Amino acid sequence: MTDDQIFAARVREHYPEGLTGVFAIGGTRTTYILEKNRFAENPGHIEDFDEQSVYLLNRYWEFVRTFIELGGQNLIITAFSFRGFYNRGKEYGDLVIQEMRRFIDDSAQQFYREYGIDPYFAGIDTLLLFEPDSPGYQMGQLLANFQQTWPYQDGRPKLVWEVASIPLYSFWQAFQQMPPEEQQALNTELIAQDSLEDVNRALYRRFSFVAYGTDIPMPHFYLGTNKSGDLKWRSPLPLALSGGDYLRMFYTPYPTLFTNKDVMRTIIEDLAFKERFYSAKTDYAGQYTSELAQAEYERVMELRSRPDETTLGLSRRVQPK
Repeated sequence: MTDDQIFAARVREHYPEGLTGVFAIGGTRTTYILEKNRFAENPGHIEDFDEQSVYLLNRYWEFVRTFIELGGQNLIITAFSFRGFYNRGKEYGDLVIQEMRRFIDDSAQQFYREYGIDPYFAGIDTLLLFEPDSPGYQMGQLLANFQQTWPYQDGRPKLVWEVASIPLYSFWQAFQQMPPEEQQALNTELIAQDSLEDVNRALYRRFSFVAYGTDIPMPHFYLGTNKSGDLKWRSPLPLALSGGDYLRMFYTPYPTLFTNKDVMRTIIEDLAFKERFYSAKTDYAGQYTSELAQAEYERVMELRSRPDETTLGLSRRVQPK
């Protein structure tokens, strides 16, 4: 076995339910510009959007493959926000709608089959709110039809594409469509739980299945980008369903698709196998000495004295040399 295969086996043993990651792939245009356009006279100008799309899709496949080869089982990738139809102009929204076809075209299906991946499309109920003759509605219907014909199988890795989701709308729809007897059965199940933790898990199981179209464990970690300095959460459905409970959050200071196998392995290893400083007791008794407490105090005071350098989430800009 290779080192990666040994690592993947350890990960699968540690997460028998299947390691589940949420990925907000940010900075896609920047990724293309830095990789393919940086020597152009005007690097920020993207002349061939079709070339960009093909390039980025291959980077997506590389990212997914890396996660699975390191023992990952389920990925939730935020493909597009519903705000993207408005905050970047109609031209951008129309362009992205058409690019969604690439997630189900022949090359995508070949990738899914090669790696035994089952694709799902969550949040597309919002697209069906558009007029029936609109590109958004037609794309939502196309993705829904694809899911009805894909040969899903138990035990495969799952790739959930989150598209234009509005979680509150999905939950409202789920409640409206739930027959009275199912509502009563769910209420009875919740009352019978022994703890608030069990109530939370029961609700998650019920509504995550509705939202994703399949059983997905509560996510174990989130990977986003803070290339602009700020720390955003760009995956509405996983956050709304889990409340971020038990979720570790990681951010790269560069576009997400620059994440290679070393970076992904570092994140998973820290998540699964590194000991963390925490206490399950009332306080931190036994974890500090006076010397350690004094050193930590001095570290905190020194960090506080440089707020512009040490505060996570502050905006940044590309700086010329």
